[in-house]
Amino acid sequence: MRIKIDFITNSSSTAFMITNTSNKRKTLVDFVKENPQLIRMFAERYGYLTTEYNQEKLLESAKRENIKFKPGQQKYCVFGDEQDTLIGHVFDYILRDGGKSKSFIWNFFEYLR
Repeated sequence: MRIKIDFITNSSSTAFMITNTSNKRKTLVDFVKENPQLIRMFAERYGYLTTEYNQEKLLESAKRENIKFKPGQQKYCVFGDEQDTLIGHVFDYILRDGGKSKSFIWNFFEYLR
């Protein structure tokens, strides 16, 4: 009998199209600030009701990603749990339903396995 003793991962990522619908430059931080419901939805849906999953920590993670959007720009963005970031873990799952806010529209694009 063989036993695997090193790390096994089932990680994946998901690609989304995120569009800045405003006439101003925006960042991923602006996206997170404008959509505080996303972290709450994730915590409720997946049972992560801990202090590690909150808006403040999601903003910190978004700052490290540093994605910038020009006015009207649509970007291909990939988020996944293998990034080992809060934003990757949360957005990989919670953006899949698509959505719209004051300055952004986002849609599922493809699974990357």
